[in-house]
Formats: sequence, structure tokens, C-alpha cells
Amino acid sequence: MHNTLRMIVMTAVAALATGCTQTVVPPQPPVDPETCTERCDDPPTKQAIADFDAAVARYRAATASGELSEQQCDALASAFADVYKQHGAGMAIAQFNAGAVRERCGQLDEAAKIYSALIKSVPDFGLAYNNLGVIEWERGQQRAAMDHFRSAVAKDKLRALAARNNVSGLAREAYVRTVDRQAFEEAERSIQEVLALDSSNQRAYENLARLYYDRGRLQEQSYTVLANLVVQQGLRVIKEQGRESAELLNVKGLLVLDRGDQVAALKAFEEAARIEPGHVEANLNIAFIAIRFRNYEKAARSFELAFKDAQQRQNLEAQLGYGVALRGLKRFDEAKRAYLAAAKIDPDDPRAQFNLGVLNQDHVASDGEVSNAKTAKYFTIAEQHFQRFLEIAGKRAEYKTEVLEARDRLASIDETREIIRNAEIIEEEIKRLNAQAAAEREAEIKRLKELEERALAAEREAARGREEASPERG
Repeated sequence: MHNTLRMIVMTAVAALATGCTQTVVPPQPPVDPETCTERCDDPPTKQAIADFDAAVARYRAATASGELSEQQCDALASAFADVYKQHGAGMAIAQFNAGAVRERCGQLDEAAKIYSALIKSVPDFGLAYNNLGVIEWERGQQRAAMDHFRSAVAKDKLRALAARNNVSGLAREAYVRTVDRQAFEEAERSIQEVLALDSSNQRAYENLARLYYDRGRLQEQSYTVLANLVVQQGLRVIKEQGRESAELLNVKGLLVLDRGDQVAALKAFEEAARIEPGHVEANLNIAFIAIRFRNYEKAARSFELAFKDAQQRQNLEAQLGYGVALRGLKRFDEAKRAYLAAAKIDPDDPRAQFNLGVLNQDHVASDGEVSNAKTAKYFTIAEQHFQRFLEIAGKRAEYKTEVLEARDRLASIDETREIIRNAEIIEEEIKRLNAQAAAEREAEIKRLKELEERALAAEREAARGREEASPERG
């Protein structure tokens, strides 16, 4: 699922920045029996409804215990497809459910084939357009997705709530990318249509809050006031229905963060993550604020939760932040891997090189047993990263401060090298002097021993002379 990301970008220290992706309404799941009479264009027979009910009952029983096996997926999809084959267009909903089962099982190509065939055979069946649009969106085919969503709305003007929400999502994506007023107006209009049909539609409140937040962030700050009003109203409406919204709480956190209250923002993001533990954006925002508070354990844990969404492993800001968190935990090898991953995502972004320089100069070089050789080794690695940073950053104004710091760090590395060289010279001189002193001591000891031996020899010789000179007594 796509999410809006507001985050704190890490260099050596934290700085605010913003990035955005979008929210897509999930594919419609297999439809329950009671929905059939509303969705089927031709009045179904009692037997058709009974067969449909039986297929739905099988689906509910199979999904009650958790994930479906491949064999179960095939059996359930076939059960719905058989209802369609037996009863025709009046049971288009059954064929739709066959596609929805395939989609739930991750068989997107098979699901897309089913939806496409259903659109051809029953052109007015709107749900198939929406789910096919979702698949196209996830594949990155936004234009095809928008065509399908608009078709879904045209085929089902009094319903198609999910399709309308998806039209708003794609239009909002275009607005964020281009700041085009027409895109904004289409997004706003689609959401308003949803709320006109369903005044308690949770996704519509979530999309409208995001849309106004982005308008306030990108063009007119006054729209953040509207975003806050939508958040408050949406939370109140869904609370009355016994529901909660991680999305609305996340937008609330962003609005509070814009006012500079990081503590309240963190509380909102954590509440969003409580409701939806796998909420990517909330976990990322928790992580970046936790870094500001130097709670590196929480930051790393939140990044790892966000990375369960494989797309986030290609999120440059997240990889940089993760590296900072790991560095704070002294998990230096892992921090290095995170920074290298960030550098690979965008080789023209210099921040990973800067952080790798800091990692080696300030942390790895002084970790554990310290020696001049170790310091020299990691300072050389740091130097290479800082030089690469300067090559990439060039004269770009946004990195002016970091460029100055990188140059200071390179100068510091040169100074440290000079200190190390001087220390080594002094150490060698001390060794030479110590060796010389030791040799002189040995020579002096040897000389004294020789003098002592000569003195003793002379004493012995004198003693013998005295004995020989003494008169013999008889």
C-alpha cells in the first residue's frame, strides 16, 4: 500500500524534510451474499443465490483459520467461477469473487485476467473496473488505473465509493507531483462525492485530510487548518461507529509536528501504530522522532517494522535514518550496510557518503582497542567518503553547511595524520634513545665488571706476593 511520508532526513544531525507517496483503497474483497441482490444487474434465481451463498460459506470457513494454501485458493476461485458459469451475467458478482480470491492469494495476473474478461462480458459491472485499476496502480500504470477507476464510477454512479476514493488518490498523487490545481480539484470533488453518498466513509475522511494537508504544505498554509478540521470531524464520526483510524491519527501527528510539538506528534504516531502495527508511515515517523530524542532502540525497531513493506527498502530517507539509529546502537557493520543501501538507491545523493565518513572517523576508528594503525586505516576510509561527498555535493546550496563540515573533517584527518606521524617519529626516537641508553648501561656494567675483575685479580696477585715474601718459621 502507498503511504504519505513526512520524515526527518539524517545527515550528521537531524533536519526536517518531506517526501510523499500515496494511499490506494484496497481491492474489494469477495462480496457477501446479502450484497448480491444489490450488485447483480439481472434478478438472480433462488438457486443462483443458494449456490452463491454456498461458495461464500466455503470462503468464510477457509479464511477463518488464516492464510489460504494454493490448493484452497484454486478450489475457492473455482467454486465462485462455477456459479458464474451456471447462472450467467446475473451472477457476475460470483466471477468477481473468483478474481478477488486470486488477488487475496497474490495471484495478480490471474486476477487481472478474470476482471478483464468480466468487463468484456458484463461491461456495466463496476467493481471489476475498480479492482483491475488497483492492480494497474500497484504495477505503476497510473494512467490505465485512472481510466479503470473513472469507468467504475461511470458504471455505478450511486455507489462506486472505493473507485471514487481511488480517483481522488491518483489525482492527489498528480497534484503532489505537479501542484496542478485541476488535479487538486478532481481529488477534492471525488472525495466530496463519496461523503455525499456516505457521510461516515472513513477512507474519504482520510483522503480529504491528506489532500488538504498537502495543499497546506505545498501551496497555501491555511489549508492545514482545514486538514485539522477534517481530522477532528473524521475521528469523531468513526468513533461514534466504534472504529479507529491510523491514517487520521498519522495526519494529526504531521499537523502537530508542523507546530513544533514533537512529543505530541510522537504520541499521535504511536497511537496510529497501535491501531495498525504495520502502518508504514507511522512507523517511519516514530523512528525519525525517536532519533531526535536519541532513542535509537525504538528508532531501529520502527524502521525494521516499516521495512516489512519491501518498497520501503528503496526509501532513501529511511535507509539513512536506519543507519543513524544503528550507529547510535554501535551496530557499525549494519549501519554501514544501511548507508551503502542508501547510496545505491540514489548515487547522486551525497548524504550517504557524508554519513559513511562520520561513521568511520568518529566511531569505527575509536571502537575497541585503539592504535595508530587502526586510526590511520579508518581515517583513510573516512577521507575517501568525504571526498566523494564533496564531488557529488559540489556547489549545491542545500549542502553548503555539510560541505564546510566535510572540508573541516578532511583538514582534521590531515592534522591527525601529522600528529600520528610526529608521534611515531617521537616514539622511534624514544626507542632509539632507550636502546642507546640500554647499550650504554650494558657497556658501563661490562666496564665496571672488567674493572672489578682486574681489581680482584690484582688483589689475588698481591696476596700471593705477600705469602711468598713472608719468612719461613721453623
